[in-house]
Amino acid sequence: MNEILKQRIVGAIVITALAAIFVPMLFDDPVTNSDNFTNELSLPEGPINDMQPLLDAIPKTTNQVLSQPVPAQVDLQTKAIKQSVKKTNLKSWTIQVGSFSQKQNAIEFRDKLRKNKFTAYVDSVTNSQGTLYRLRVGPELDEKRALKTKQRLESLYKVKPLLVSE
Repeated sequence: MNEILKQRIVGAIVITALAAIFVPMLFDDPVTNSDNFTNELSLPEGPINDMQPLLDAIPKTTNQVLSQPVPAQVDLQTKAIKQSVKKTNLKSWTIQVGSFSQKQNAIEFRDKLRKNKFTAYVDSVTNSQGTLYRLRVGPELDEKRALKTKQRLESLYKVKPLLVSE
């Protein structure tokens, strides 16, 4: 292609682009600032009451805290909580899968149980024969669910687990 023709085409494109940008500016309405709103935030007023006497009444040392009497309401709440705990009589059920003399064996079996979505853990008990590592599953608050879990353990792993209430 001819070099002069190339320059004319490029020049025409540049002039057209500039015209497309600046010509609409000439015919538009002038920009007004009427649409701009400014929000002014106002802070609330300070507290009406003077809080300094209340702040001065707060104990600042350990001796001041210990010298204050225990409120009667706390004693009533404590009694109510103790009574409600006695009424509920909560029990939890744990399945003891086995006892191991070697910790490594208990941990390996625990890992197998965890892979099958059982909540298994190992705890240790020391007696006259030495340390035993108990492998347990649970705890469960519902005895029926604990029995189902026990039966599932029996069928999957061919063990004789014990159901223990705590």
